[in-house]
Amino acid sequence: MDEQEDLFFRRFTEPDSDRYRVLWDFLLESKLSPQRISLSHSQHILLSSHRTLNKGVQPKVLIAHYDCVAGSPGANDNGAAVLELIMTAKMLQQAQISNWYILFTDKEERKQGSTLNSQGSYYVARGFKSIGFDRAHCYIFDACGRGNTLIFSTALEELAKGPLSEAMADRISQTRKLRTYALEVARSLSIRKVQLVPTPFSDDLGFLYAGLTAQTITLLPEDEAQILLQHRQSHGPFPTIPTWQLMNSPQDRRETLTEEGFSMIPAFAFALCASPTF
Repeated sequence: MDEQEDLFFRRFTEPDSDRYRVLWDFLLESKLSPQRISLSHSQHILLSSHRTLNKGVQPKVLIAHYDCVAGSPGANDNGAAVLELIMTAKMLQQAQISNWYILFTDKEERKQGSTLNSQGSYYVARGFKSIGFDRAHCYIFDACGRGNTLIFSTALEELAKGPLSEAMADRISQTRKLRTYALEVARSLSIRKVQLVPTPFSDDLGFLYAGLTAQTITLLPEDEAQILLQHRQSHGPFPTIPTWQLMNSPQDRRETLTEEGFSMIPAFAFALCASPTF
């Protein structure tokens, strides 16, 4: 990250930071032409290519929630992914790539006991469907600031074990296509440390509930990724790993992050948008 991005990240992860305002101001300063989306008492921010869409080609939508729980700096959850997608947007803009959107969502961190449709991404997904983006290729980046191993979540398949409705079967099929494409992109970049394992739901839960699919992508240190892999066949709760223990806590500080994600994720996200689609 450059000096301006580093300063933004410091401000963004200060305790009790006005994350929406800090993010909005930095996007303006970066000349990325952000657009506000106000839905159900939540504020989302949209970036786009502002270039003519290729007819018949579904857009790529990269998503990261910008909110965090009260009392947490939210460096990994989800400040890192927000900064990484800002870096991606700059690369896409400079390369004049079309057919992409980057969405920063609010209210991913649902309060305990709240309904699924209280998640901000639920209303965004409904909005996408209303304008014909029901088959948009959506990739959610969550907790991408620690480690060197890409994790492509298979949580939807775990959720849908057993008899499936036609709609659910279609969503699973679409998610697998998204994942296959992501794997091809990772191979093209010679990213060898990739795992397919279930992870806790993120904004993908809101998308699923609204009738859309999205592939969640996260990052972990290699040893923690191996723990997840070993527990893949288990039907018990998710294993305790250090990265997840830090999240939603005062310890989720920028000092706990590693450098790999800030080079890997922007390059990978750029390639998702720039590579030929399926």
